[in-house]
Amino acid sequence: MAGRENPFEDDYRGFDVREDEAARGPLILTLAIGVLLIFGGVVWNTYRQGVRPATDGLPSVIAEAQPFKQLPADPGGNPVKYTDKQFYDAMDASQRSEADMKLASATTPATGALAGGPPADLRPVPSETLAEETVTAAPTPQPLPVTDLPLPGSEAKQPISAVSIKPPEPIAPLSSQARFTFTESGTFLVQIAALRSEEAAETAWRRVTSSAPELYHGASKRIQRADLGSEGVFYRLRVGAFAERSEAVAFCEAIKETGANCIVVTG
Repeated sequence: MAGRENPFEDDYRGFDVREDEAARGPLILTLAIGVLLIFGGVVWNTYRQGVRPATDGLPSVIAEAQPFKQLPADPGGNPVKYTDKQFYDAMDASQRSEADMKLASATTPATGALAGGPPADLRPVPSETLAEETVTAAPTPQPLPVTDLPLPGSEAKQPISAVSIKPPEPIAPLSSQARFTFTESGTFLVQIAALRSEEAAETAWRRVTSSAPELYHGASKRIQRADLGSEGVFYRLRVGAFAERSEAVAFCEAIKETGANCIVVTG
């Protein structure tokens, strides 16, 4: 048995490498924990430096024991008159001591003081010698004179001048004669519009005939359907007809004077 070779010897030798790699795991874990501890310590130290300790407290301001302002022993200056008047107390809501009031009264001489006693009544007193007022009776009203009014219809009727009313001037009726001569057998037409539907062409015809009835008097409409392929179907509104081209041109010029547009075509 000792001399026989083990066929799995090479496989067992390969596991030695894996055992070496597994031995490095605790070392890597230890290093990672150390890095985390160092990082946590840095963060904690930074946080403590940014936060003020609670033991310091807020600064307190203590008032001084001595008053901030004091009256001088000798105020100096000129004496102020009329400080004993009580209306100053009502104005500035201050209370003056009785000693100040007496001092001001003693230093200020009273000049022009009124005599004591109750105030005199300055209202005028009616004299006892005035005669009593006599009440006079109102005079008796005199009766108004009665005037006889004339009865209705008794007055002479004044003649009323007749006013002649001028009759209104008669309005000249519209000329029933057409401005242009139309004929059904003519070969010349005037196209005034090209619309997408037959209803639109009918509406356009009613509009132009109502706006210029004297121009289209005696004319006939002709709606022609035209298929233009890719451009679509159009309905051409034409007016006619005219025997001569010159008449059609003159009619088209009259339409252009109204602000519309037209062309002369052959029917």
